[in-house]
Amino acid sequence: MKRRASLFLTALWLGAVPAVAQEGRRALTVADFDQWRSVHGADLSRDGRWAVYTLVPQVGDGEVVVRSTAGGPEHRHTRGYVGRPQTRAGATGPGAGYQPSRAQLSADGRFAVFSVEAPRAEWERARRERRKPADMPRSSLGIMSLPDGRVTVVPRVRSFRLPEENGRWLAYLLETDSTAARSARDTAAAAAQAPAAAATPGGTPRPVSTDTTPGARKKEYGSTLVLRDLQTGNETRIEEVMAFAFDRAGRWLGYTVSARAGERDGAYVRALADGRTHTLLAGAGGYRGLTFSDDGRQAAFTTDRDSGDRDRPRSALYHAALGGGEPRVRRVVDADDVGRGRMVAERGRIRFTEDGGAVVFGVVPVTPDSIPADSLADKAVFDLWNYRDARLQPQQRVEAGRDRDSAWTAVVRPGGRAVVVGNDTLRGVQLSDDGRVAVASDELRYGVQAMWGEGGADVYTIDTRTGARRRVAERIPFDPQLSPGGRFVLFFGRDRRWHSHDVATGRTADLTGRLGVRFDQETWDTPSDPAPWGVAGWTRGDRSVLVYDRYDVWELDPAGRRPARVVTDSAGRRGRMVFRWVDLDPEERSIDPRQPLLLRAFNDQTKASGYFRDRLDSNAAPVRLVMEDRQLGTPQKAREADVYLWTRQTVREFPDVWVSGATFADARRMSEANPQQSRYRWPSVELVSWRSQDGADLQGLLYKPEGFDPSKKYPMAVYFYESLSDNLHQYRMDVPRNTIQPTLYASNDYLVFMPDIHYTTGYPGESAMRSIVPGVRSLIGRGFVDSAAVAIQGQSWGGYQVAYMITRTPMFRAAMAGAPVANMTSAYGGIRWQSGLARAFQYERGQSRIGATPWQNRELYIQNSPLFAADRIQTPLMIMHNDNDGAVPWYQGIEMFVALRRLGKEVYLINYNGDEHNPTKRANQVDLAIRMMQFFDHHLKGRPQPEWMRQGVPFLNKGRDQVLPAAEVPQPGAPATATGATSTTQP
Repeated sequence: MKRRASLFLTALWLGAVPAVAQEGRRALTVADFDQWRSVHGADLSRDGRWAVYTLVPQVGDGEVVVRSTAGGPEHRHTRGYVGRPQTRAGATGPGAGYQPSRAQLSADGRFAVFSVEAPRAEWERARRERRKPADMPRSSLGIMSLPDGRVTVVPRVRSFRLPEENGRWLAYLLETDSTAARSARDTAAAAAQAPAAAATPGGTPRPVSTDTTPGARKKEYGSTLVLRDLQTGNETRIEEVMAFAFDRAGRWLGYTVSARAGERDGAYVRALADGRTHTLLAGAGGYRGLTFSDDGRQAAFTTDRDSGDRDRPRSALYHAALGGGEPRVRRVVDADDVGRGRMVAERGRIRFTEDGGAVVFGVVPVTPDSIPADSLADKAVFDLWNYRDARLQPQQRVEAGRDRDSAWTAVVRPGGRAVVVGNDTLRGVQLSDDGRVAVASDELRYGVQAMWGEGGADVYTIDTRTGARRRVAERIPFDPQLSPGGRFVLFFGRDRRWHSHDVATGRTADLTGRLGVRFDQETWDTPSDPAPWGVAGWTRGDRSVLVYDRYDVWELDPAGRRPARVVTDSAGRRGRMVFRWVDLDPEERSIDPRQPLLLRAFNDQTKASGYFRDRLDSNAAPVRLVMEDRQLGTPQKAREADVYLWTRQTVREFPDVWVSGATFADARRMSEANPQQSRYRWPSVELVSWRSQDGADLQGLLYKPEGFDPSKKYPMAVYFYESLSDNLHQYRMDVPRNTIQPTLYASNDYLVFMPDIHYTTGYPGESAMRSIVPGVRSLIGRGFVDSAAVAIQGQSWGGYQVAYMITRTPMFRAAMAGAPVANMTSAYGGIRWQSGLARAFQYERGQSRIGATPWQNRELYIQNSPLFAADRIQTPLMIMHNDNDGAVPWYQGIEMFVALRRLGKEVYLINYNGDEHNPTKRANQVDLAIRMMQFFDHHLKGRPQPEWMRQGVPFLNKGRDQVLPAAEVPQPGAPATATGATSTTQP
């Protein structure tokens, strides 16, 4: 059976792509994707001397790499099976794929610490042996000494932490039998199909109790915490620890204990300077959320110790003052201090405000006990849809977990009373640095209108000392922003202007109405409120705010007294250059106006990118540092040195990690992730231009095979999704997809064309026609496109347009539509099941761009629906639509298939059972990529039909090995049969 499955995949791969070499290189196959590696978690040491990253293959074992940025030593160590394929369709929990945690460098740059998985071979052996989840390989911890590259591996580690500003210490939590048992229960659904989750730096461990005494309250027990002195290698073990944390400076290690002997339960801090342990509070109960203020002088945590006699224990919030001598601990919020029907959230996040003056914590409503399932046996169970509901029942169901677990924001100052800021409808709470002012949005009044895309939110400021709130704006379409100092609320109104509200005076000012410049996105092409170009940030003291227009950076006075100015001296608009500020210190809440600004630049005509410098205390134009015909990534800076880490890429150049100084002139490559690329035929790409039938100037991308000969004619695949031309310099070797992968197709002697689309409200399908068809014709006119071998493919919104276009033109020899809407009249009333939202907004105000209801303009819905013109289709069509699609109801694909079947047209519908809008299971991704290329190879290159096209797959054969007969597996080197094709290979 296993051999037959292997033969089936081999047959599919061979049937999909040619394998002959050209100048020593061969064409890519879908199987080649597995070995392609990405660079994950790239980072610099604080002093800029070391760069660290992980190489993660799409499938296979990865490795961590630490390199000297000065050209010194390089150290590598395996991270095990970190390139794990998704093995369950639609899965989002355990087994839904794995990304390794970021490798961390100690503050002194002497050590790298990272999680280590077992190798792929061991995982595969465990799966073959059908081991129980508890017996699957467990995570280890790697500790690398950077001077010499030696690695110490500690087995069975759940999580670890390093202090941010102290390189001496490391703490890690070991797994125990009980934690493995909990992991087994958490991953039972995955059984032996998927690996268990790995240790995550900074993650909260969740060991569990094995106490199964009937009627007893389940208690989670802790495991062993190890504190390691990295300088000496000495270790201290602390037993039965639930959670732990360092303060920023690394002066304290805080931890909570959950012990079998309940009197040891408690919250503790250990002074790292002298090794003394201080008990903050102890006694039987649960202790959670222990956290420190930024200066390390305070700590806070919750515990239900004081209410253990209640049927449902509730937590209180404690505060500890740290310093010389014993900590001073007191209860600042009692279990009954947050109002009737409310309680302190047990697992809510606790933090201190930026200035350390207040503690921010969560409050949740007291919920009723769950209804036992057996009590519903003789009762009606139903959903009631009420037209007054702010959210439809499907949306309420999707968001039930969020609603049940979400906590309202509350603030307390030591010695003061707790004030609950948020509530069920007041969400998105932002706090000023001192915690005295909050801003939040309330969408309740507009919940019904949101169904068709006309919602919004009222904005309130809240005084966190009294709870008093004031409404400062009504029905704004976008989220407001509170300045760090809490002096101003910035918001973008429906009038397409920036406004600021002065919290102290209550005055609201229009900041941009008189400037004669658009700060809304003038390229916005849906019938909805255009979004603003965005906010860069606030300068210190809330003195000004930096915002963007399409090209330039502006400085606005939120008080409305000083005139606005263009920081970038309008150089962006003059040169069609998009300037955006690079935040080099994400921990800083405001911009220092005395320091230079680093700007990322992008030319929206040539697609070149680079970096510039500018200043807020000068009126000079930005100074160019580097500008290249590449896509340059957003740089990051070492905390204590002028060393920058960034990426660059082109269609041929993988986005490896580079480092440089502040001018970017001395760039040095730190990674070489995919040297195997040299063995494969690789495409080039050209930026092409044409004019749509509506007179709009458009751009697109044309990918050409290696060795492209303009005197020959090539088959061409057209793929599109609104606008893709800005990706001219993007490297493309992503996972096998449900879309045309240009690198794969061009490597196999296809041209791939990606055209942009100019939209007109009310005519989305026709907009695609009037944009794409002239682009295709312009390329045919250049003489190298076989006009009888052009295919078109799109997914989702693109899938709809593919279905529409083949009702209007016979230009395309074959078409593939992924998750298409076929009938806008039925789709309008559908539900996006992943979010629970009604689809009405999609048509009235969103991407589908009808701009009216079916009752206002019924004909537009019919004219734009491919279903009603299916009789005109002459193009063979392949449809993918999966039965767990949460965006487009899969009956849309069925409607299209049934119509074409009734009309006797060539049509195929593939449904990956249980999978989503875009297939998530890797086997499904690979299968579709192969079948889609087989479909195009047959129609564009004249290759034989595979069996699934000729005979289908009967339901009784579903799930069995579907092995192609040997005669149907074309052999490498067989002659091609496609007229005009340049390939001399057969699949």
